[in-house]
Amino acid sequence: MKEFDFDKVWIGLLLGLLAPFVTLIMYYQINYHNMSIGHFINYLKMGDTYTPLLSLCTLVNLGVFYPFIWKDKYKGARGVLGATFIWAIIVLFLKFY
Repeated sequence: MKEFDFDKVWIGLLLGLLAPFVTLIMYYQINYHNMSIGHFINYLKMGDTYTPLLSLCTLVNLGVFYPFIWKDKYKGARGVLGATFIWAIIVLFLKFY
């Protein structure tokens, strides 16, 4: 049976886009499970904390990026880096608009 090759840009991009989102959902489930998602988002908007929270969630991409580097899967690491830039653009857009 052939082993699956993780050294693809799209895999790194997918993991890099999903990891911060999953982290945000976990943060919600751990700390604010008694609120609905809508109330949670409004709570973040009222406190103007959604951009710092998304920035912190994006740090999880380091945990995705380094295993790609350690295993010499540079195309996958490139995808994670691209996803991190996408998240940075989203955070900048939310911060200024």
